[in-house]
Amino acid sequence: MRVLVVGAGLMGAQIGCEYALGGHVVTLSARDAGRVEERVARALATVAEHGLATRDDVVSARSRLEIETAYDPAGWDVVVESLPEQLELKAELLGPVAAASPAAIIASNTSSLSVRALGELAGAPERTVGTHYWNPPLLMPLVEVVPATADGAVVERVVEILETLGKRAVLVERDVPGFIWNRLQFALLRECVWLVENEVATPETVDEVVRQGLARRWRHVGPFQAIALGGVDTWNRAGANLVPELSRAEQLPDLHRWTDDSGGLAEVAAARDRALARELVVERNA
Repeated sequence: MRVLVVGAGLMGAQIGCEYALGGHVVTLSARDAGRVEERVARALATVAEHGLATRDDVVSARSRLEIETAYDPAGWDVVVESLPEQLELKAELLGPVAAASPAAIIASNTSSLSVRALGELAGAPERTVGTHYWNPPLLMPLVEVVPATADGAVVERVVEILETLGKRAVLVERDVPGFIWNRLQFALLRECVWLVENEVATPETVDEVVRQGLARRWRHVGPFQAIALGGVDTWNRAGANLVPELSRAEQLPDLHRWTDDSGGLAEVAAARDRALARELVVERNA
C-alpha cells in the first residue's frame, strides 16, 4: 500500500514511521527535508530503544520511507494529513491529491476541526475520515476514528488498517468539535485553571492530583465505571452540590503564566516515553 503523509511535523513523522513499520511504502511530505529526516531518525530510535520492533524491522521500515519536498498527487492508496489546525490550509493541500487519487482514503489527524467540512472542501466527503492520534503516536495506542460522511466501507477499511498497525480504534459517532479526547481534556483543563487562578492550589499540586489521583484510578476504571462502583445515588447527590460550582469559562487565559518551558522538559518527555513504552510492550505481549 502506498501512503502519503502530508505535513511531517513531529506527529506526522511518527505516524509515517508507524505505517512503514507496518510494511507500507510511505512518502513524507514537508518543506524542510532535513528536519523531517531528524524526526524520523529520532522516532525509529525510540522504537528500537524500547523494544517495540527489532532492529532489523526498524532498518526495513526506514528503507520504505521517502522524504520529499514535492510529490505526485496521483497513485496513493491512503493520504494521511497532519497539518496545522487551519481548515483552508488542509483543504488546499488535500484537494489536488483527492482529485488525482480518486480511490485514496483521506485520513485527517485534525484534533479540533470538522471532518465533514474538511471532506467537503477537499472534494471527497465520502472518502474523508478523521484519524486523530494521541501524542506521541508511536507510544499511544488509541486513535479516534471520525466517520463524518464517509462511506461505511471506507470507515471499516480505516479501522482494519489501524488495527494491523497495532492501534486501537475508538469510534466517534458524531463529528463534534474536539471529538472525545480533547473535549474531556479541555473540560478538565478549564477547571484546573480555575483552581489555580482562585488560589485553591498551585499548578504543581494540580498536576500531582491528576497524575497520582485521577490518572492512577482512571487507568483501571473509566468515569462511568467509577459511578457504578461508587453508587449512582452518591454521585447524583455530589453532582447536585458540585456541578453548579464548576467553571463555566468560555475561553482560557494565556496558559504561559502557569507553565515553565525554560528547561527540564526533555527529561519529562523522556520519562513519559519510557513509561508509555513499558505499558505498550506489556499490552502487546499480553
